[in-house]
Amino acid sequence: MGTGFRRAPSMGLSRQLAVLTLLCSSVLATSQTTQQSFAVMSKLRGFNKASFIQQQGYPYTSALISYRRLDATSTEADASAKANEVGASVRKAIKQLRGGTDKFYHDLITAVKITLCEQDLDKNTVRFVSCDADNAYKDDNGDPVKLPISQLTDDETVNAYKQGLCEVAPNCYWAEIVDGDTSRAKVYADAESTMDASAAEAKIKEWATGVIGFVIPGIVLGVLSLLTMIFFLICRCCCNRCGGRFPREEGYTCMQKFLPLLFFFLFAIGVIVVSAAAFLYRGTMLSAVDDMFNATSGTLENGSNWIVNIRTPLEEIAATVVDSADDIKVKLDGTDFIDTGLNDLTTKLDDLGDKYSTAPHIPDSCVPDSTKTNEDANGNPCYVCDACTTIGTQASAAATQVDKNAGPGVKQLSNVKKQLNTKLVEISGNVQSAVDTQVTTANDLIDTVDKTQEDVDDYDSKFQGYRDQLGYAIMALFALALVVIIVGFVGILFGLTPLKFLANIMHIAYFLGFIILILVFIISAVVLAIGVVLGDACEVTQIFAGNWTVPLGESAKAVDACFNNESLLDVFNLSDKLDFARGGIDFPELDMSAMFDFSDLDALESSTDNINETAFGFDNATYTTVVTSFNDYSTQKTGTCNPAGPGYQTTNGLLNPWEANGDPKPSGSAEDYIENYYKTYDTMCTNNDPNNNLPAKGKAYACTSSSQCLFSAFMKERYTVIFPLATLKSGMESFKTQLSTDVSEITATSDTFETNTKKLNSDINGIKDDLDAHLIEYVGDFEDAMYCTFIADGFWTIYDSLCGDLMPSITMIALMLFLCGIFLIPVNICLIIGVKRLKAHGNGHIMDAEMKFK
Repeated sequence: MGTGFRRAPSMGLSRQLAVLTLLCSSVLATSQTTQQSFAVMSKLRGFNKASFIQQQGYPYTSALISYRRLDATSTEADASAKANEVGASVRKAIKQLRGGTDKFYHDLITAVKITLCEQDLDKNTVRFVSCDADNAYKDDNGDPVKLPISQLTDDETVNAYKQGLCEVAPNCYWAEIVDGDTSRAKVYADAESTMDASAAEAKIKEWATGVIGFVIPGIVLGVLSLLTMIFFLICRCCCNRCGGRFPREEGYTCMQKFLPLLFFFLFAIGVIVVSAAAFLYRGTMLSAVDDMFNATSGTLENGSNWIVNIRTPLEEIAATVVDSADDIKVKLDGTDFIDTGLNDLTTKLDDLGDKYSTAPHIPDSCVPDSTKTNEDANGNPCYVCDACTTIGTQASAAATQVDKNAGPGVKQLSNVKKQLNTKLVEISGNVQSAVDTQVTTANDLIDTVDKTQEDVDDYDSKFQGYRDQLGYAIMALFALALVVIIVGFVGILFGLTPLKFLANIMHIAYFLGFIILILVFIISAVVLAIGVVLGDACEVTQIFAGNWTVPLGESAKAVDACFNNESLLDVFNLSDKLDFARGGIDFPELDMSAMFDFSDLDALESSTDNINETAFGFDNATYTTVVTSFNDYSTQKTGTCNPAGPGYQTTNGLLNPWEANGDPKPSGSAEDYIENYYKTYDTMCTNNDPNNNLPAKGKAYACTSSSQCLFSAFMKERYTVIFPLATLKSGMESFKTQLSTDVSEITATSDTFETNTKKLNSDINGIKDDLDAHLIEYVGDFEDAMYCTFIADGFWTIYDSLCGDLMPSITMIALMLFLCGIFLIPVNICLIIGVKRLKAHGNGHIMDAEMKFK
């Protein structure tokens, strides 16, 4: 199927009528324009008068004489604006005449792509290639892009995949694979394609026919001019027809002589007008070429400077990234605590809260009797530490506070540590390699741009060397046409004087006119074809500017980025590698004082210090009195009573008295040990008389079991009272010791975590400062330089010069040539008629034989 269409048979006639209408409108418009001033050339494309005179080499001031009454500036501006309007309107008319819509040019682009693809069809139709081939179809991660295998998949595809082959990358023949595809689509060879090869060929022919339509009139008129000249010369010279050698014998009236002269002057004015207009557009064309060279040179110079601006920070990045990464790695070593430390701390606090959420009982698992006090419990007391539940509550509150105050900051520090590792430390080698590659590319680009700059400057120099000659060449045919008019005018003057025989130079004028007619029509056809093709190229280029992928393929990403004011980082695949300096690393700004405001933990520690036996309701004063009294007897030094041992100063000494005395653990009970230990002192220390405290005996005592008892029995009896109390106190002390140990462990963990976290934060701040001063600054400079809108600016400047000035000027010069030929036709006819009538005598007598043109 195709997108082309067939033209009706009347299209050719309509087109030629439209061309004639266009030519007539051009004559009227250009005649108004050229009547302003030849000086308008000095204003085209921003040239001042001095530079115009220097470039053109013409006596410009003489052209201003006839316009001395007009304001020069306004005249030049008006004429320039009028000329531009004429050129734009003519170009627009040509475009409309050819049906140059957006769809037409899009279809033309598609047709050209298909035609080019057909030129190397055997290569382009290859679908399966090695996965290692450069043209293998792969995604951004380097993985092959394939069709999903299903029941709808054809055998060729299945077999190719089994052989380890990959799909060829999308090209002019094979389309991209999109989600839902069950087969590989073809760009133009499928049945549902909007344009196939035959339709593309028809579209190309349609376009060529449209161009030829503008060439045919000039070619036809050129050929007709040649045939007319030959026919006229044969008739004139051989048959004495078509303005033969001899005037009518009866002569010619004044009106018969005047009419050809009148028409000669009228059409001569037409030739002069179109020549002046051509001179105007000739200056515009040359200035447009100058602007194109200037814009190209300026763009290349900007490009060279731009590449240098890119290369400099890249070199700095390559030189510092690995060293910076190594320094960061050293600072981050041993910082795994930041990932788990806070959780460990809060877990311990939560566990502590759970552990002490209920009041402890001493002895363990005892059940208190609310109807009795511990003193009245008949030896089965149950001490409960109700105040100890506060520890559990405070521990839970501390866990919440620690997580609330330190949690966000710790998370940020953990994240920035991971980001530094993944986005810089671990890939620093890849970053350096990628950057080095781009530095090499930049150096190559600089060389290429500089060489291109030299070539452009060389071409510009050559153009400037031939600039004047080119200007002369453009006006050569117009000048020859003016020569015909001048020679004819001189002949007319001679014909109006007694020197009528000199009017024969009019023969030279019209003969030269025939030659010029042939050249003018043929050259105008060629130049007009160039203008039309160039206009189509401008329209196509404007379409390309919206999406350079059409002409450039994958390599167009960079150009599209320049035209869309987008960064080239993604194009060069550097975004991920430089993410560490482009906001990819979130450096936190933390208040360490607020972050480690653990007041609830401090309160927990204070509460722990306040927990003792009193919190259980234990009468520590009574216990101390009993123990002191017991130790007074065990360490007494009275006369002969001098028991060995330091006494039982600690709870552990009371519960394990053999340890206090340095004895091995006995096999019996502690009470039995006390009794046996003090039996050796019964003789020296027994004193049952409270009134007998003589130094020769030990301290007096009284047993509760009997009035008379040995010292060892008394000590056992007293120990039996103390031991349960010591056991209770030991349980309370053990609880306090365990509680203090638990809390101390938590506070130690907190202090260590706080110290390490503050150091890590300080190190990360140092890393940030170092990166800001070096790598991030370099990457920032590089990123700022990764915008290349100057290329788009340069392109549009060149485009404006080419398509806004040069192309319309070429088209208008071609039309002026064509019109010049049209005007020369009646000029030649008037010269042919006028030469015979002017040589005749006014009274109708035949001119003398010596005045005949032989």
